[in-house]
Amino acid sequence: MLHTTTLRKVLLIGLLTLLIASQAGTVSAGTNVWTSNGPEGGSIRTLAIDPATPSTLYAGTDGGVFKGANGGASWSVVNNGLTNTDVFALAIDPATPGTLYAGTYGGGVFKSTNGGGAWSAVNTGLINANVWALAIDPVTPSTLYAGTSGGVCKSTNGGDSWSEARTGLTGDTDVRALAIDPATPGTLYAGTRWGGGVFKSTNGGDFWSAVNTGLTSTNVLALAIDPDTPSTLYAGTFGGVFKSMNGGTAWSAVNTGLTDPNVLALAIDPAAPSTLYAGTGGGVFKSMNGGGAWNALNTGLTNTNVLSLAIDPATPGTLFAGTLGGVFDLQQIPPALAINYSSGAPGSYFTIMGSNFPPDGTATITVNGIVLGTVPTDSSGGFTFLLETSQADEGYYGVTASVHPSASTHFTLDAEDDVHPQEGSETVFVVPDDIAYHVVYLPLIVK
Repeated sequence: MLHTTTLRKVLLIGLLTLLIASQAGTVSAGTNVWTSNGPEGGSIRTLAIDPATPSTLYAGTDGGVFKGANGGASWSVVNNGLTNTDVFALAIDPATPGTLYAGTYGGGVFKSTNGGGAWSAVNTGLINANVWALAIDPVTPSTLYAGTSGGVCKSTNGGDSWSEARTGLTGDTDVRALAIDPATPGTLYAGTRWGGGVFKSTNGGDFWSAVNTGLTSTNVLALAIDPDTPSTLYAGTFGGVFKSMNGGTAWSAVNTGLTDPNVLALAIDPAAPSTLYAGTGGGVFKSMNGGGAWNALNTGLTNTNVLSLAIDPATPGTLFAGTLGGVFDLQQIPPALAINYSSGAPGSYFTIMGSNFPPDGTATITVNGIVLGTVPTDSSGGFTFLLETSQADEGYYGVTASVHPSASTHFTLDAEDDVHPQEGSETVFVVPDDIAYHVVYLPLIVK
């Protein structure tokens, strides 16, 4: 027995769903704009988010550690027992988030087992008291590493004692960044400050090898590993961002659109690892294609000296930036397009409404791959335009508006449908002929 259905019907069901979802996505002003939320005073060198309670975050500053509640809406100083308040690194135990570590300049490592309520120094065996970076083994959290001015140290007992883990770290041993392979925690990387580049260990720090082929800038201040594909990693340097897709064996620069090459921080979206962020001396930049292209993300960021970045693991669209002027947060809502009719006869007008785009920008309008023109976005990231279809053929049309990022919607033209008159007086684009995607019939064979 043979049954048939049309692609048109399937598409229209999807279009109605998309229209409802697009209209429901409208948000209030302030979305996609950085907001300053303290804490007051000091430079925010490092940020850490509680993985179990992401509304709780910590900021390491030149005035100690601040603890933020409600996503940073309020802050309190948590320096009891922290005899050195020049904090450059923070790390949270993923299994017991009340346990955290602070790396300081000149005071070594401090540990708290009650969410910052009290700290104690844990420096037995630590070879250097200038601690720039900390990293915790995600599988065995009692194992942690400290990047210092004298190389790497390792603890296997939660900081109670440390041992040297720097064999093979040649030349500059000022380790400013550490990253652990989440799938194979015995593999880790160290980024060095004064020209040493990146080093790799595959045996938990027992031995290191330089992995700098293609890394033309070897002052490395940030490292980030793709959580889904750990052989892909990124290095933030004074010469921009470099990417390796083979565990550091070879690197290539990925700096298109990155207008400030001084990269001080990197962060990868845990839900969509092709999306990453770079904190620079010129603000925050975002790439949605694994570093292939970058765009500035600085609306509302009144201090663009970005020293640290952190992503809310529960809501990856929420980004925090630590700057020379406090912490800023950004609530990213994807842009959306809504259309007043999902179908109509040739000659109809369709009203397209955009929301959540970058404010005060320019959106490029494309229909079925043909650029029709541009429209400005207003101060809240919205716009409206019309499509006139008197010259267009019957068929399926995809509409895309692109600033960065982009959003899409669709409509179909069918002579059996009603002709929709013009609604509103906004910019009108004429849809040309011979660009329709034609509906095809798909046979469905049922045995």
